[in-house]
Amino acid sequence: MKNFARSIRPTVASIAIFATVSVGIIAITSPSPVSAAVKQNKDFALDDQWGLQVTNVKDVWPIATGFGVIVAVVDSGSGPNPDLDNNLLPGRSIIRGRVGDDTSDVDTTGHGTHVAGIIAAQMNNDIGIAGVAPNAQILPVRILDSRGDGSELDLAVAIRFAVDQGARVINLSLGGKNQTSAVQSALEYAASNSVLVVASAGNGGPNAGTTYPAGNDLTIAVTAVDQTLNAPSFAQRGSHIDISAPGINICSTIRTDITVNATRRCAGATEPFLNMSGTSMAAAFVSGIAALVFSARPTYSAQQVREVMVATARDLGLAGRDETFGVGLVDAYAIFKSLGYFPDEVVFPTVSSLGHVGEESVGGTVQIPESERLQWYRCLSPGEATLVIPTDCKAISRAQRPVYLPTRKDINAFLRFGTLISVNGVPQLRFSATTPKVTAIWTSTSTMEVGGSVAVKDLVVSASPGATTARVVSGSCRIAKNVLTTFEAGVCKLRIFAQAKKPYPKLSQTVVVTVVQKV
Repeated sequence: MKNFARSIRPTVASIAIFATVSVGIIAITSPSPVSAAVKQNKDFALDDQWGLQVTNVKDVWPIATGFGVIVAVVDSGSGPNPDLDNNLLPGRSIIRGRVGDDTSDVDTTGHGTHVAGIIAAQMNNDIGIAGVAPNAQILPVRILDSRGDGSELDLAVAIRFAVDQGARVINLSLGGKNQTSAVQSALEYAASNSVLVVASAGNGGPNAGTTYPAGNDLTIAVTAVDQTLNAPSFAQRGSHIDISAPGINICSTIRTDITVNATRRCAGATEPFLNMSGTSMAAAFVSGIAALVFSARPTYSAQQVREVMVATARDLGLAGRDETFGVGLVDAYAIFKSLGYFPDEVVFPTVSSLGHVGEESVGGTVQIPESERLQWYRCLSPGEATLVIPTDCKAISRAQRPVYLPTRKDINAFLRFGTLISVNGVPQLRFSATTPKVTAIWTSTSTMEVGGSVAVKDLVVSASPGATTARVVSGSCRIAKNVLTTFEAGVCKLRIFAQAKKPYPKLSQTVVVTVVQKV
């Protein structure tokens, strides 16, 4: 039997269980999806859940919250956690062929609880976070031991168990180098019963080989993106990757009896919530969105749900499907719009930009009527998408195409992409949200591993040809002999510089590099 490992990059150096808590986990009736969605949300960390924002999940909660859908989390177990317990069904433990029920599915490492919270943490309960599908139910199936290892035979049994228990989605945030015929047969069993299997692509980095079951065509393989919608350094590549989802600094539930340094928690310095990073987290986002679709369209097959997610994904990287991002970022709003919702919703042009001089900013008009005119604007302050002409924005001359290359004139400004369309015969201007503040100096990566190092000359990128330098402001890193080295998970704050070379002035910028734990 081949060993599997969880696909995770926690943002802490270590986590330790200091007490064992055994609880009987019960299922209770969830509130109706509409009534839960329309109440004022009081989840403590909702506004900090960047993954919900970029995938537009909150836009579809008035329509679907996962009510009536079971998502099986085949992992290290799930719970206990007060933000999750009411959505947990009695599960099962399958370790080395030994099967146990109920309390034996309690999480042994914290990984499964974190994954389950991303999918279905409760909404509107005055604590913590909200899951992608906050009224879905989690079926925890524990196959990973306290070290995070498991066997393919147990995985095959777990997949079949989840199907037989009525799961519509099976989340597999784990993987290995090979696959047995038993797993293949189990995946075929899931497909024949129209159960969608979501698998994380792995954290071995761009040169690692394909992991399974993500490499199997019967799963939807998910890779991770960071807050700038770039691929983190640990994300694996390959033609098998189907779709992308948030996977850096994701705040979610952990076991209540796991002790962590307070500064590494999220949703409160003493509460059982933690930021973690990895394709494990990305897979959970896709599983949660699949639950939303099944909730709104219970007669849909797994293939239909898969196809609508793939067809509506926001393209990233190279045009079309590629080996880094698959088809692109999963987009809940685009999915539900394609299903016939939001027919009268006002939609705006979009803009994809890192705010770097000399690097393309791309305007998007896919979701709006055909434009009669395109125009880029230079603005003094940031802002959301709008129908009102921003008073602090000026049109940029000779910038009337979808792609714009920021110049030194744009330094410290914010860019908008504007369109002129016809709505019922009436001309209407629509403006995108602004880009990040434009800079002529930045870093080549926003994420590094603990113990990683990079030469400052390779880390600091500038539009100016002048020499670059950097100094550490604070955090878990140091610079010696012009090499940046990281030594602890957390954040590394740097001040970066580029010498003045005409036509640029001396450039400087304070930046943050996230340091994540190695697998």
